[in-house]
Amino acid sequence: MALRSEVGDLPPAPAAAVKLLGLTSDEDTEVSAISRVIETEPALAAKVLQIVNSAFYGFPSRIKTIHRAVTLLGLSAVRQVALQVLFYESMVKRGSQGAFDRLHFWQHSLLVAILSRGIGERMGHSDPDALYAAGLLHDLGKVILESHGRVRYSEFLSASAHSVNSIRENERTYFGVTHDMVGAVICEGWGLPELVCRVQAHHHGPIGESGLPTEEAREVAIVALADFISWTQGIGSVDLLNSLNISPEVLALAPLDEIALPELLEQADAEMSEIGTFYGLEFPPSPQLRANMVATAVALCRGDSGPAKSSGSLVLSSHTAPHQSLDPDDFIPQTLEALQRELGIERLMMMQVEPRRRSLIATHALPPLPAVSPSAPLELTITALSGDLVRCLRERRPVLVRDSAENEKILAAIGASEAAAVPVMCHGRLLGVLWVSRKRVGEALDIGPLPEVMRVAGELGIAIQRSRTFERERAKAEVDALTRLSNRSAVDRFLAQAFRQGKEARRFFVVGFVDIDHFKAFNDTFGHQTGDDVLRIVADTMRSLTRPTDFLGRYGGEEFLFVLMDTHIEGACIYADRIRKQIERRGQVLAERFPGHLLTVSIGIAAYEDGFKELSEIVAAADAALYRAKAGGRNRIEVGGRGG
Repeated sequence: MALRSEVGDLPPAPAAAVKLLGLTSDEDTEVSAISRVIETEPALAAKVLQIVNSAFYGFPSRIKTIHRAVTLLGLSAVRQVALQVLFYESMVKRGSQGAFDRLHFWQHSLLVAILSRGIGERMGHSDPDALYAAGLLHDLGKVILESHGRVRYSEFLSASAHSVNSIRENERTYFGVTHDMVGAVICEGWGLPELVCRVQAHHHGPIGESGLPTEEAREVAIVALADFISWTQGIGSVDLLNSLNISPEVLALAPLDEIALPELLEQADAEMSEIGTFYGLEFPPSPQLRANMVATAVALCRGDSGPAKSSGSLVLSSHTAPHQSLDPDDFIPQTLEALQRELGIERLMMMQVEPRRRSLIATHALPPLPAVSPSAPLELTITALSGDLVRCLRERRPVLVRDSAENEKILAAIGASEAAAVPVMCHGRLLGVLWVSRKRVGEALDIGPLPEVMRVAGELGIAIQRSRTFERERAKAEVDALTRLSNRSAVDRFLAQAFRQGKEARRFFVVGFVDIDHFKAFNDTFGHQTGDDVLRIVADTMRSLTRPTDFLGRYGGEEFLFVLMDTHIEGACIYADRIRKQIERRGQVLAERFPGHLLTVSIGIAAYEDGFKELSEIVAAADAALYRAKAGGRNRIEVGGRGG
């Protein structure tokens, strides 16, 4: 079980919350009924009155009783406020601090609740308040795991921060269950309404396979859509880059064109802005801009693509030859050359977005510039940008970047006193920035060619996106399905490449084997599913500690391999020991899940030397070192060389 105690032993839901959730918003519910529920808890009544007397509701005189508040505001508004207060006080406010930010989680919960109710109203749902409650509690399982899990949700988030898997995949690995499964069990145990329990159980799953009647499935889809919209705004329940996705069946049950998205977001803005004053929350503005963000995210999840030339070429005119390459190092320079030749542009520089580092990196320039050095290219952290370039990125339109303190760094790199920045996009997604400037500092830039540059930038965006799609598909064929590391085929290819570079260019590199200690005992005691989870944990731990320029792969069974490029044996020992210690710490955190079985690894490493005549020799040296580490007591590192 993922929890430290049985479900029945957990603290119950606030009694007043259960009663409020049981009340309906129809005309048969009396004002006195909801008033009595709230008034039974004086602290709750005081908080509710504090909120209803805020500027958001704008009553000319102070409301002093719950009965009066219900009469003036209606059952719906007061019940929602009361539910907010009850669950905030019991689940969010009193929690300890960690990687799981409870206030961030609460902001997400509130927005999903407001959006769920708003979507329900626009789609003619009979009880939008019930959808509000379901949205407010949809991620209940996460806070339960944080407070009562054998492994705290904060520990899980820290451990999986660099994982390439989805949050739910990683939850299965670390807890054996997902947060929605936990939430469904807890809600049922608390006796919460069937709609709330149903949303918990199905809002992340394939609704079509649930067997739910259409109307019940639509209610789940409404909350799922609200959850998705919230994530597109950067307001998720956790601070992780999750794989944004929404299924076609959700959009079929809750179509975007039925919910008046800009108006929905504007309403959510107003409500969240006022609620935020009580919880210290901020909310992004501009409903129309954010509506476009949602539509773009939906299109990306569907895999929509706009019209493209059948040749796949970037053509300026009939004099520019089309190209077929999917290699950016081919088609980007060809495009820059065509722009220079056809339009007479003197200087061009391409910067591409690096999503994981959240930065812009200079990759190509014509003529060559020091800013595009392979060893130390110009890199701009997107979150630290200011000035005109920020407008280009935010508004997705070309801007003229003039000489100023804010623009000094980029203009110096380009060698210009002013330049035009043109966003390179595909299907609404920003992929980079194309810079246009003059050779001589102080000369004014001719912006006449910019419309043509913008068109070419659009074609360039399509080509870059196609290239990345091709690389992803090619990489899939060399990825181990369980750990998402490179598979044996990719391992052999990279080793051969590293050995060739070692001999031809005298590049130093180190090969290391990592083997899970007593792995068979995990399988025999807990089952093969748990064994798979252990493999994923070790893979994610290694990934989190490895540089992008280095290589990780699953060699076979419970054995992993790493290759550290341009690294000597001393640096490799430091890296290997970080892996060993971190996995040992993870094992201690997971000790309650694997009683009697500590998770540790043994590591053997060997550095490339001139004396190695064949690739097999360095592999054998690292393998022999691993064998000595296992024989020497495990949970240790050994170094090998020629002759073992």
